[in-house]
Amino acid sequence: MDPEQTRTKILEAADHLFGAQGFDGTTTRDIAKRSGVNNALIHYHFGSKDDLLEALLEGYYAALGQALQTALTRRVGLAAQVEDLLDAYADFLAQHHSFARIVQREVASGHHVERIVARTLPMFQLGMEWLSVGLKTPPRDLDAVHLLTTVYGMVVTWFTHAEVVRRLTGRDPLAPEELAARKRHVHRVVT
Repeated sequence: MDPEQTRTKILEAADHLFGAQGFDGTTTRDIAKRSGVNNALIHYHFGSKDDLLEALLEGYYAALGQALQTALTRRVGLAAQVEDLLDAYADFLAQHHSFARIVQREVASGHHVERIVARTLPMFQLGMEWLSVGLKTPPRDLDAVHLLTTVYGMVVTWFTHAEVVRRLTGRDPLAPEELAARKRHVHRVVT
């Protein structure tokens, strides 16, 4: 296996395990076993488990940033762009099941908050800038910070709590028809 394939297998294993059992609940031995590589190769390619998490987050945030930037260029007008951004974010989370769980778990644990903040800040600033242009005269009771965090919560919670939603409703929240229904719902609420 070439070095790039090895690196990819390690990242995929870490993604699955960090998403399923958390950073603290995962050892490099677990990652080595799942990826089918020698434990020393993890340290060779990434240095430490913290550095492996950093590499995983870097890839995720780069891809998410690109997806959101692309969504902003699809159509003109605030309402259309809101729909495109919401869809792009939901689609990203649907394609990357572990991402939201990893981020939420790490923020809640307090261990990697600075890493998450550093990666999230450019997108948050983009959202604030975009809203300041789109909402030239926002309603007095509408604050951009609250708006961004509320919409973020409506989207991300569907994915981080998918198993709870499944058990409560008996429906698979990640099934295409349920994702489409969730998008329609969030669009309506945001509108």
